[in-house]
Amino acid sequence: MTEHDFIRSIHKKLPSSIYRWKIHDTFTGGVPDAFYMGPAGVVFVEYKYTKKLPAKPSTNLPVKVSNNQIAWLNRALNSPLKPALIIGHRNKAIIIENNFTQSITKEYYVNGCLPIESIIDWIVLNTLGEYTNGPNKGCTKP
Repeated sequence: MTEHDFIRSIHKKLPSSIYRWKIHDTFTGGVPDAFYMGPAGVVFVEYKYTKKLPAKPSTNLPVKVSNNQIAWLNRALNSPLKPALIIGHRNKAIIIENNFTQSITKEYYVNGCLPIESIIDWIVLNTLGEYTNGPNKGCTKP
Protein backbone atom coordinates (compact mmCIF):
# COMPACT_ATOMS: atom_id res chain seq x y z
CA MET A 1 0.00 0.00 0.00
CA THR A 2 1.16 3.54 -0.73
CA GLU A 3 0.12 6.85 0.82
CA HIS A 4 -2.21 7.41 -2.14
CA ASP A 5 -3.82 3.96 -1.62
CA PHE A 6 -4.17 4.66 2.10
CA ILE A 7 -5.96 7.97 1.47
CA ARG A 8 -8.19 6.34 -1.14
CA SER A 9 -9.13 3.58 1.35
CA ILE A 10 -10.42 6.28 3.69
CA HIS A 11 -12.15 8.37 1.03
CA LYS A 12 -14.12 5.47 -0.42
CA LYS A 13 -15.65 4.73 3.01
CA LEU A 14 -16.68 8.31 3.86
CA PRO A 15 -20.36 9.20 3.65
CA SER A 16 -21.27 10.99 0.41
CA SER A 17 -22.56 13.92 2.48
CA ILE A 18 -18.96 14.89 3.29
CA TYR A 19 -17.32 16.99 0.61
CA ARG A 20 -13.80 15.64 0.12
CA TRP A 21 -10.96 16.96 -1.95
CA LYS A 22 -7.63 15.20 -2.45
CA ILE A 23 -5.40 18.24 -2.87
CA HIS A 24 -2.50 18.11 -5.29
CA ASP A 25 -0.89 21.55 -5.14
CA THR A 26 2.53 21.75 -6.75
CA PHE A 27 2.57 25.56 -6.53
CA THR A 28 2.07 26.30 -2.83
CA GLY A 29 4.26 24.37 -0.43
CA GLY A 30 2.81 22.91 2.74
CA VAL A 31 -0.84 22.62 1.72
CA PRO A 32 -2.31 19.51 3.39
CA ASP A 33 -3.21 16.43 1.37
CA ALA A 34 -6.96 16.47 1.93
CA PHE A 35 -9.86 18.80 2.66
CA TYR A 36 -13.13 17.62 4.20
CA MET A 37 -16.25 19.75 4.72
CA GLY A 38 -19.65 19.18 6.25
CA PRO A 39 -22.24 21.17 8.21
CA ALA A 40 -20.34 20.70 11.49
CA GLY A 41 -16.91 21.80 10.29
CA VAL A 42 -13.94 21.85 7.95
CA VAL A 43 -10.95 19.55 8.33
CA PHE A 44 -7.56 19.68 6.62
CA VAL A 45 -5.39 16.56 6.90
CA GLU A 46 -1.76 15.99 6.06
CA TYR A 47 -1.34 12.27 5.51
CA LYS A 48 1.88 10.33 5.97
CA TYR A 49 2.22 6.62 5.40
CA THR A 50 4.93 4.18 6.34
CA LYS A 51 5.22 0.72 4.84
CA LYS A 52 7.29 -0.58 7.74
CA LEU A 53 7.48 0.17 11.43
CA PRO A 54 10.86 0.27 13.15
CA ALA A 55 11.99 -2.81 15.06
CA LYS A 56 12.69 -0.99 18.34
CA PRO A 57 9.85 0.64 20.28
CA SER A 58 11.97 3.77 20.92
CA THR A 59 12.83 4.36 17.24
CA ASN A 60 11.01 7.17 15.40
CA LEU A 61 8.72 6.32 12.51
CA PRO A 62 10.32 7.04 9.12
CA VAL A 63 7.96 9.87 8.13
CA LYS A 64 8.97 13.41 7.27
CA VAL A 65 6.75 16.43 7.77
CA SER A 66 8.21 19.46 6.01
CA ASN A 67 8.60 22.85 7.68
CA ASN A 68 6.01 24.26 5.26
CA GLN A 69 3.53 21.54 6.21
CA ILE A 70 4.10 22.15 9.93
CA ALA A 71 3.67 25.91 9.45
CA TRP A 72 0.42 25.41 7.52
CA LEU A 73 -1.02 23.04 10.15
CA ASN A 74 0.03 25.35 12.99
CA ARG A 75 -1.61 28.39 11.30
CA ALA A 76 -4.83 26.40 11.00
CA LEU A 77 -4.80 25.69 14.76
CA ASN A 78 -5.66 29.35 15.35
CA SER A 79 -8.62 29.36 12.98
CA PRO A 80 -12.03 27.70 12.65
CA LEU A 81 -10.35 24.98 10.55
CA LYS A 82 -9.46 21.66 12.16
CA PRO A 83 -5.99 20.52 11.10
CA ALA A 84 -4.56 17.06 11.65
CA LEU A 85 -1.60 14.92 10.78
CA ILE A 86 -2.63 11.31 10.18
CA ILE A 87 0.16 8.76 10.07
CA GLY A 88 -0.85 5.40 8.65
CA HIS A 89 0.58 1.92 8.53
CA ARG A 90 -1.38 -0.86 6.82
CA ASN A 91 -5.02 -0.44 7.87
CA LYS A 92 -4.39 1.59 11.02
CA ALA A 93 -3.31 5.14 11.82
CA ILE A 94 -2.67 7.69 14.51
CA ILE A 95 -4.23 11.16 14.54
CA ILE A 96 -2.09 14.10 15.69
CA GLU A 97 -4.26 17.19 16.31
CA ASN A 98 -1.52 19.51 17.59
CA ASN A 99 2.22 19.44 18.27
CA PHE A 100 2.94 18.54 14.66
CA THR A 101 6.70 18.64 15.27
CA GLN A 102 6.76 15.82 17.81
CA SER A 103 8.67 12.67 17.00
CA ILE A 104 6.47 9.61 16.76
CA THR A 105 8.12 6.47 18.08
CA LYS A 106 6.93 2.98 17.30
CA GLU A 107 5.77 2.63 20.90
CA TYR A 108 3.76 5.90 20.74
CA TYR A 109 2.22 4.80 17.44
CA VAL A 110 1.28 1.31 18.65
CA ASN A 111 -0.26 2.69 21.86
CA GLY A 112 -2.29 5.33 20.01
CA CYS A 113 -3.13 3.76 16.66
CA LEU A 114 -6.71 3.35 15.53
CA PRO A 115 -8.37 1.13 12.93
CA ILE A 116 -9.40 2.83 9.67
CA GLU A 117 -13.05 2.82 10.79
CA SER A 118 -12.10 5.05 13.73
CA ILE A 119 -10.16 7.41 11.45
CA ILE A 120 -13.29 7.67 9.30
CA ASP A 121 -15.39 8.30 12.43
CA TRP A 122 -13.05 11.12 13.44
CA ILE A 123 -13.50 12.79 10.04
CA VAL A 124 -17.27 12.24 10.17
CA LEU A 125 -17.53 13.60 13.71
CA ASN A 126 -15.58 16.75 12.80
CA THR A 127 -17.50 17.42 9.58
CA LEU A 128 -21.01 16.05 10.21
CA GLY A 129 -21.05 16.13 14.01
CA GLU A 130 -21.89 12.43 14.44
CA TYR A 131 -20.31 8.99 14.56
CA THR A 132 -20.85 6.34 11.90
CA ASN A 133 -19.03 3.36 13.41
CA GLY A 134 -19.21 4.17 17.12
CA PRO A 135 -16.62 5.81 19.39
CA ASN A 136 -12.94 5.39 18.53
CA LYS A 137 -11.52 2.02 19.46
CA GLY A 138 -7.77 1.75 19.89
CA CYS A 139 -5.53 -1.02 18.70
CA THR A 140 -2.65 -2.77 20.32
CA LYS A 141 -0.89 -4.25 17.30
CA PRO A 142 -0.22 -2.42 14.04
